[in-house]
Formats: sequence, structure tokens, C-alpha cells
Amino acid sequence: MCFGRCARCIGCKLLILALLSIAANILLYFPNGETRFASEHHLSKYVECLHGILGGGLLVLIPAAVFIGLHNDDCCGCFGHKNCGKSCAMLSSVLAACVGILGSGYCIIISALGLSQGPYCFTRVERNWIYPFTESSGGYLLDYNEWSKCQEPQNIVQWNVTLFSILLVVGGIEFILCSIQIVNGILGGVCRLCCGSDEILLLAIILIALECNAFYRCCQSESCNKTYRSFISIVLAMLGVAFSGYSCIIFTLGLIQGPFCNSSSGWDYIFKDTAGGYLTDYSAWSQCAEPANAVEWTIILLSLLMTLSGLQLIICFLKVAAELKRTLCGTYSVFIQRFVNAE
Repeated sequence: MCFGRCARCIGCKLLILALLSIAANILLYFPNGETRFASEHHLSKYVECLHGILGGGLLVLIPAAVFIGLHNDDCCGCFGHKNCGKSCAMLSSVLAACVGILGSGYCIIISALGLSQGPYCFTRVERNWIYPFTESSGGYLLDYNEWSKCQEPQNIVQWNVTLFSILLVVGGIEFILCSIQIVNGILGGVCRLCCGSDEILLLAIILIALECNAFYRCCQSESCNKTYRSFISIVLAMLGVAFSGYSCIIFTLGLIQGPFCNSSSGWDYIFKDTAGGYLTDYSAWSQCAEPANAVEWTIILLSLLMTLSGLQLIICFLKVAAELKRTLCGTYSVFIQRFVNAE
């Protein structure tokens, strides 16, 4: 498998999506091509979050550039070994993919919140600039008769719904592509390491450090070697499952409980009895007077952390399943045989 070509393909797609995200976010600032609403600050607060420019744009351009240049990147080698250098490059792409996940996740969350809350517009009834669809929890999206409430800017509901939907879809695709590259980078890095004879040197160093004749004799046995390597991989993967699962649970509980903030009744968890219902009740968010925007800040960060923990959990589960399959099916390569071939 050519992991470098796969990464390059993903990078090219991310580049196009990032540019599309930046363009869509810029258009949100200019409803109907008019600039006066931006200068008068008559735009939705979620437009000014720069989720398309910063999140789905710049933070995705970084991994896109890394992935595109990965096809011919050997990381200058590692101790003069080409395969090790390519493994280094593939594994480093995982970090870039995590940056892309953060950016695209931020874009998804803000776009969803912007769609749910609706546009900031001048209404005929109140004769003032308000969010007329805040209490609908996104129900206005299907109730086209309600769109006429917004008198100015013209067609602002259609403008916001279209562009926020584009950003939501683009962010979702970017998130999926970056997740694929995480798996591709890990497989590419690990497989390049395993497919070369460099593992012989690594195992020799470990054996010398242990200075244990019993262990050395055990590892001369094909069955013991396979069992030992499988056991270590499964144990480490299970530790990853435990820690990522714990993190995912804690972040979920934090999201359900809500922020600790100062309200009319003092500092407290004012949303703890809503069982997470405050997440869609945007009018209740104003109860938190201090810190400013505490609810939005908490929701965005805890959602990102919960998503990353869930991704880590999935990867660790896949690793456990792969190791169990290799062990049960006997598909592990024999170290002694490869050592003889290398000689």
C-alpha cells in the first residue's frame, strides 16, 4: 500500500475544502454583497467567530500542506535508513491531522450553533435588531413562512442557512478526511517500521538493556515471540481504551452539567438540573453573567475534547481487534526467519 499517495490525495482535497470554507465565511460578512451591515455590527455573533476562516480554513491548510508534501518526504532518513525516515514522516502527519480535526470540529460546532440560532436581523414586529428564531431551536429551518419576519437585510435567512450549511458540510468532510489520515499515518508509520530490518536493531537494544538470559531464550522461540509481542500491544491498547474512555465520560458529564458561573443566585452550576437541555435553550445562556460567554466557551471546548477522546477510543479498539485477529489467525511474521533473511 502506498500510504504517501493516499496522504497526498487527502491533502489535495483538504486544500480545496479549506479555500471553500474561507470563501463561505467571507460571504457571511456581506449579506447580498452589502458591506454596511458588517460595519454597523448587524451580523450574527457566530459569523464573527471566524469558524470558516480560522477553523475550517487556516487550521486545515496546515495539514493539507503537510499531506501534499508527504509523498516525497522521507524526513531526511533516520540513522541513514530510508524506511525509518518515511515512518517518521508518516507518524508526524498524525499530529498535523489532529490540528485539522480541531479546526474542522470548531467549524462544525459554530456552524451548527449558527444554524440553530438563526440570523440577526431587523424585524417588523419588534422594530429592532434581534434574533427572532432563538427560541425555535432550529425549527424555523423547515417553517419557511417564518422567514419573512426578517425585514433587513433582505433574504438574510436564506443567505445564512445556505452558507452555514455549506460550512457545516465542509467541516464534516474535513473532519472525516483528517480522521482517515490519522489511521493512514499510524498504519503507514508502523508498517514501514515493521516491514524493514530495522526492528532487529531495536529488539537487540531492548534485549541488551534487559540482560536477561531467560527472556532472550524465550524470544528465540517463535511461538513465545509472537505471543509476547501480541500481549504487549494488546495491554498498551487496552490502557489507551481505559484512559480515552475515562476522558470521554468526564467530558460528557461536564457538557451535561454545564459551566460554573456567576448568576443572579451567585456562583453555581445553574444548568445541572436540566440534564443537558440547556444546550438547545439558547435564551437560558444569558443567565451566566460571569465569565463572559462561559456557556459557549465550555460547549465548544468540551465538545472538541469529547470528540478527540472518542476518536482515540475507536483507534485503540481497532488496535486491540487487529492484534487479536493476528494472534488467533497466526499471521505474524517470524522474527528469526527475518533475521536469517537479513543476514
